[in-house]
Amino acid sequence: MKKITTIVATAALIASVSYAKEIKIGVVLPLTGPIAAFGQTSNDGLKIAYAERHKLKNGDKIKLIVLDDRGDKVEAATATKRLIDKNHVTAILGEVASSNSMAMAPIAERSKTPMITHASTNPRVTKGKKFVTRACFIDPFQGAIQANYAYDHGYKTAVIVTDAKQDYSVGVSKAFKKAYLKRGGKILGRVIINSGDKDFNAQVSTIKSKHPDIVDFTGYYPEAALMVRQARAMGVKAAFIGGDGVGFPELIKIAGKAAEGFMYSDHFNEAAATSPAAKAYVDAFHAKYHKPADSMGALAADAYNMILDAMNKCSNPADKICVNKNLRDTKNFQGVTGVINIDKNGDAVKSGVVNVVRNGKFAYLTTVNP
Repeated sequence: MKKITTIVATAALIASVSYAKEIKIGVVLPLTGPIAAFGQTSNDGLKIAYAERHKLKNGDKIKLIVLDDRGDKVEAATATKRLIDKNHVTAILGEVASSNSMAMAPIAERSKTPMITHASTNPRVTKGKKFVTRACFIDPFQGAIQANYAYDHGYKTAVIVTDAKQDYSVGVSKAFKKAYLKRGGKILGRVIINSGDKDFNAQVSTIKSKHPDIVDFTGYYPEAALMVRQARAMGVKAAFIGGDGVGFPELIKIAGKAAEGFMYSDHFNEAAATSPAAKAYVDAFHAKYHKPADSMGALAADAYNMILDAMNKCSNPADKICVNKNLRDTKNFQGVTGVINIDKNGDAVKSGVVNVVRNGKFAYLTTVNP
């Protein structure tokens, strides 16, 4: 009897191994180029999540195929097409920048491939889409966080800085303006920049002439660092506040002491990480990288785990329609960045935080609930 039981058990093991499949998830990130820090730290967080979970409950193995789009819209679209047509992925994670995600989304829609962006906050990324979901909050919420925090802390007049090349920046600018005016704040003007600009003397001169209480910078960290440095050099005393696009170590590295006091809305701060999922992630991140855990990595980990949870609810984890339905039906997901609920538009309803540069480091100020 013992011999027969052993044979049966061995046969079952062989069957389970032979039936285990490889499920592919494509990843599109800006690992090089002007916003490479976004992609690199997203990939760091993804590695933490993958090390923790790389098999589905049925034994299928997850394979990640990571492509670098260099932060370029065309490259992002090309990478998406390649992942679907040549690599035959079941789902796609990416991108960071809203402009790049919007270039990817139509391809995902046409092929009915579930796509989840962990960090693209522009509402148009998911608008009218059935196969595009996000793990982050959207710009109207983020812009309102900045506006309300500024107004509540005595900053009653503002100048808005908009990066005309970035849909993200345009969206946050509009959201900040709407919420700030609603509270009673006064917009003294708006200045336009373009990604890649280095010289902001003209824009800074305009800001200085307006004497605002605060400058709402809605672009990314490369330009934010240079502008605040040039602003302080020209004697601008106004406070600076921005969005999740500025909160990276490069802001401090480039701007130096000029970055002190720069506030920004974000998705995560490890100082406020109290849930078991957040604590486990932060501990693993520290152990592997020996640096603070940031929002992009945490968001990437959440998006990855949301995909796996969706796959685990399907009898066939490679069934794109089933995976997409489960992604869209995500409720009370206990993520690293907080509890995530996906609404009817594919957007995440979740909390946000406000951080500040203090003594050369990013410090937590407060949490804002939706």
